[in-house]
Amino acid sequence: APAGEGGDRPEWVPEHVWENREDFITVAAAFGISLVFRWTVAEPRFIPSLSMYPTFDVGDRLICEKITYRFTRDPIRGDIVIFHPGAALAEKGYSTREVFIKRVVGVGGDTLEVKGGKLYVNGEAQVEPFINEPPAYDMKPVTIPQGHVFVMGDNRNNSYDSHIWGPLPLGNIVGRAAVEYWPPQKIAKLPNAWDVYPGVQATIHAPSLKG
Repeated sequence: APAGEGGDRPEWVPEHVWENREDFITVAAAFGISLVFRWTVAEPRFIPSLSMYPTFDVGDRLICEKITYRFTRDPIRGDIVIFHPGAALAEKGYSTREVFIKRVVGVGGDTLEVKGGKLYVNGEAQVEPFINEPPAYDMKPVTIPQGHVFVMGDNRNNSYDSHIWGPLPLGNIVGRAAVEYWPPQKIAKLPNAWDVYPGVQATIHAPSLKG
């Protein structure tokens, strides 16, 4: 029978593929499932710079989860978020496909200020034992628009973040850093936002990023 009839190999399918078709189908299915998982649930990320030091070092690897902001809540102060550059960064030449990682330090409606080596949120100085060193700069009060967050690196004096380019739209956020898995000695679930900034639970509300 000609190729393609009676269950024989179609002409366009290479013989070695046809002979191992069950394996190829399994691999294709696994690949498809992994893509869906990456797009909708979680994906690995690599730390390329020292902007989040000492929380993360260059070469550290983590899992970015995408469920929380779709179904549970919006980003809150203390979350570490992975995001694409907004318009302000695109204007400076950054590709909108690039990915950054910073910590959320303010949400829509908050007023932030940096002075005397401290970050102030709504007039209250923040206790931040996780940062590398106190910021060596001042920032005039900034009120964050709704639908945005303000992000900073934990290495405050070596981070290109919102204190330079402004608030980040929620729609640019890819997900939340949840687990560090490399290097092996640092494998751990990352602290909850409310462990970083006690009292932040009160700001939890329904998510704006569904879809």
